[in-house]
Amino acid sequence: MNDKNKELLNEIHEIASKCDRCGNCLLVCPVFTVNSREACGARGMVNAARAITKGGVAPEEDILEAVDYCLLCGACTDVCASKVKVPDVMLKTRQKLVHLSNKPFDYSAEEKEKMNKAFDALCDRCAEIEGPEIEHGRKAAYFFGCQARLDAIDTAVKTVELLSRVAEVELINNECCGLPALTRGHVDLFIEDAKQNIQLFEDVDTIVSDCACCSDTLKKIASYLANDPEWSERAAAFSKKVFSLSEYLTKIGYLPEKHKEQITYHDPCHLGRNQGIKKEPRELLKTAGDYVEMAGADVCCGGPCFFPSDYPETSDALLEKKCLNIEKSGAAIVTTECYNCLKQLKRAAEKSGGKFKALHISEIL
Repeated sequence: MNDKNKELLNEIHEIASKCDRCGNCLLVCPVFTVNSREACGARGMVNAARAITKGGVAPEEDILEAVDYCLLCGACTDVCASKVKVPDVMLKTRQKLVHLSNKPFDYSAEEKEKMNKAFDALCDRCAEIEGPEIEHGRKAAYFFGCQARLDAIDTAVKTVELLSRVAEVELINNECCGLPALTRGHVDLFIEDAKQNIQLFEDVDTIVSDCACCSDTLKKIASYLANDPEWSERAAAFSKKVFSLSEYLTKIGYLPEKHKEQITYHDPCHLGRNQGIKKEPRELLKTAGDYVEMAGADVCCGGPCFFPSDYPETSDALLEKKCLNIEKSGAAIVTTECYNCLKQLKRAAEKSGGKFKALHISEIL
């Protein structure tokens, strides 16, 4: 075993060994509420990860199957007395067992071509946007995420229009944030994307992302390159420049337009738990219109990254619960700040038969 593998196993063991197996996590683990087998809950997944550090306890294929079922939502860590970082354990275990996985971890050639064309289309559509004269020469670079490129370019245009009201917006043809590769355990490919994005945005002071998955991942680049003498300082400087959309708008004191319809909000796991950004979008929405809080707003909708395609039945079951909570809120609109969540919520809106519609927060603000 090489030094890198030893270090990875030590990291898994250090985090996983803090679990005292109390089971509090099972009360909040979304996938456990759907499939209540021990191996399908956070505690069982941590035990599976711990097994790999002991060697020979369980087949590695079974361990990978267990840790792959995790949403990485972090609800377990919230209620854990020891604050075991379960998502970190899952990611490190996937990294250790990546050689056993045959699941897709990148976009197809067709999708990549579509994403490149989407950037040209975004530039064309935003060329005529005229914002007010910006005080203090405020500038911001927009990070154009992959899901926006593939499924929601109209929403991305809305975000650029919104940002243009408060800053001079720069469009840069960025690389993927790297989350798909990271989620599958391909840390080397994630690092490649990270280094390219660091270079692309080196000369800008502020980077704004309207997708929680992207903003969260970009902020974590610094930690992944902390021990790289060539890149650590550049990575730290990069991550400090990254803001989520609602975080940025709140920082500069933006006041949104008023809406008459009742609005509720779904917390993306990558924004609320991972970045601690919960108050900002709500305060903006309360200013924008008739805001109502729904039950379970911070419960995962089942839409992160590859989860809907890997586990469609579980994803649908989680979405059904989310749909019921949205309907019970009485809101006409559910909004969020994540394109993966938005894709799920639009499916929920369709299933509701028109009881509500799903919009990105930039379309509200």
